[in-house]
Amino acid sequence: MPTSGADIKNWQTVVDLLPVAVVFATEKSINSTIIREYFANETACKLLDLDRELGLKNQLSALNFYPDTQLSNTANTESPIDSPLMAGLTGEPINRRDLLVHGFPISIETNQYYGDSECIYAVTLQPRDHRLFVNTDIPMDMSSAELSIRDVIRFEKIVGELSASLRCCNSTNIDSNIQQALSALGEFCQADRTYVFLFDYDHMAMTNTHEWVNSGISSHIDDLQNIPHQALPYFVNEMLQSGLFVVADTLSLPEQAALERDEFAREDIQSVLCIGLYQQHDLIGFIGIDMVARKRRWSEADIRRTRLIGELIATAITTERLQLTLQTSQQQLLANNDALRELVLRDGLTDLANQQQFTDRLKEELARARRQHHELTIVFFAINEFQAYNSALGESAGETLVVQVANLLTAHFRRNGELVSRLSEQSFGVLLPYLGYEETYQRCAEFLKALAEQDISYSNSHTTRTVTVSAGIAVSNTTEQLLEELVLRAENALSNAKSRGGNHIESIS
Repeated sequence: MPTSGADIKNWQTVVDLLPVAVVFATEKSINSTIIREYFANETACKLLDLDRELGLKNQLSALNFYPDTQLSNTANTESPIDSPLMAGLTGEPINRRDLLVHGFPISIETNQYYGDSECIYAVTLQPRDHRLFVNTDIPMDMSSAELSIRDVIRFEKIVGELSASLRCCNSTNIDSNIQQALSALGEFCQADRTYVFLFDYDHMAMTNTHEWVNSGISSHIDDLQNIPHQALPYFVNEMLQSGLFVVADTLSLPEQAALERDEFAREDIQSVLCIGLYQQHDLIGFIGIDMVARKRRWSEADIRRTRLIGELIATAITTERLQLTLQTSQQQLLANNDALRELVLRDGLTDLANQQQFTDRLKEELARARRQHHELTIVFFAINEFQAYNSALGESAGETLVVQVANLLTAHFRRNGELVSRLSEQSFGVLLPYLGYEETYQRCAEFLKALAEQDISYSNSHTTRTVTVSAGIAVSNTTEQLLEELVLRAENALSNAKSRGGNHIESIS
């Protein structure tokens, strides 16, 4: 628009299309008489609740402007100030960013335009970003500049504090730190509600995990759990596509967002801003701000600030998830190691302890016997003529026999601390802490009797034979007994028993 020299024509049509609220007062001199006319574009009518069918001057004069005490640190006042709008429409230069009209924060700025036959006093009004004032090539008065610098510094301090707490959080304090972040964002932005939602792994449902609400605002976290995708499809698709959902007036949502419009109405939400939370470029949730008491036109600074806090929260959530994953992996690894160790120490056919586990336990029990000065006994058992049994009936039958003997041994030697092991193809070892020779001999005899009652037999070309087992006992009854000596005595006793044939028990002291 020219500032002088040429007639200003059709300006009303052009200005009516602008998204910025603009109010004009035009002055014309006709026959030495000053004629003043007022005009407000569509945006201004919506912002200031004006009706162009009625007299604009009276409506504009009736507007009450108040200082924003939260910015200026002035005392609360119920009295409006002299109208900066009417002052600007008479040519007074105005540039303020600390005002409220209809309870809505605005910035107001004036300009004058001169044509050949008329002059125009223009006032532009914009919804003000609550805390950060962003101006380019526009001089600010000293008060506004001080407010801007002070709040920039304050927000940077908040970000620094939140960054330190969220970066170092763990599973024990992450919830309280996220809550602190939402509180700081909500209070700084003068919002009504701030929150975090997290999606499930396939984005088919979302859950409100954290929420901060301002004084007098209702909470909805309890009824926003596991919300399915189909309940808010328009919103979820917007988040998946752009990670951004910015709505100044929820009633203006398109028809395809009818479900969202109904939900916002249920929660009394008039304006909403949601920004995606990401973990390595994957959308995991979103951070949001709601305005309930009034509408709000979200500024770029609102989006930047919310995104910054959201990134801190997303980093904390990602770190906590990685820590839990690592902890779970470590626990699984330990469990696998234990299972592998157990597998290494077990006999594959009988599931008894193998020779390695028998030797390890014998070392432990010998050391305990020395310290506590108690007896320790081991018994070696062997299936007699096992190779002949295998030759007559086959390896499968031999394995079945080994399992039968193993099960019988386990059934007879099952007291606390006792261990039954498979030492070789047809031999077994039994570890008996706190047990002396006489009781050991009696229990071995009971085992051999039980085996005889099984009447396990096999035939070859010459005769029919019954399966028998021999036993060799060795008792450690001195504090200086060595493992090798004890094992050797048990082996020699077993060898003597086998030489006698049948179900015999021998011992070597």
